[in-house]
Amino acid sequence: MNHGFTPIEKGGIKMGTKGPSNHYGNAGGGRQGRHTKHINYPWAKDFNKHSAKDHYERHNNKQHFDSLESYKQHAIKFANDIDRKNYKSFVDSATGKTYKYSPKSNEFIIVDKRGYIVTYYKPTGGYDYYKRQYVKYVKK
Repeated sequence: MNHGFTPIEKGGIKMGTKGPSNHYGNAGGGRQGRHTKHINYPWAKDFNKHSAKDHYERHNNKQHFDSLESYKQHAIKFANDIDRKNYKSFVDSATGKTYKYSPKSNEFIIVDKRGYIVTYYKPTGGYDYYKRQYVKYVKK
């Protein structure tokens, strides 16, 4: 069972991407194919190629991935994972970027509206960090 994920090959490694039924994180139905106040990208495609290496080098001290490719794969998987019960997310209306956080794993990601990951890391301060981002970008 693939739970809505379609395996693709990238560099010889199978990765999961969201299938069409899960566009915009709406697995439960209702608004498939359109953004919501929580998700503004159809599915995460890849890390921003201009910043991936820099972010990997800066943030890997808390995440301990074996390689840049492993870091990127985990970021894509987290961005595409749908769990409205356990993940918090919002969209910055000025830029269209989606900010997503998992209180359970302390993962934080920003994805642009085209589906490219801007950054992925475990923030110091956990949920309080996420709340500060919300206040900064939504409650202006």
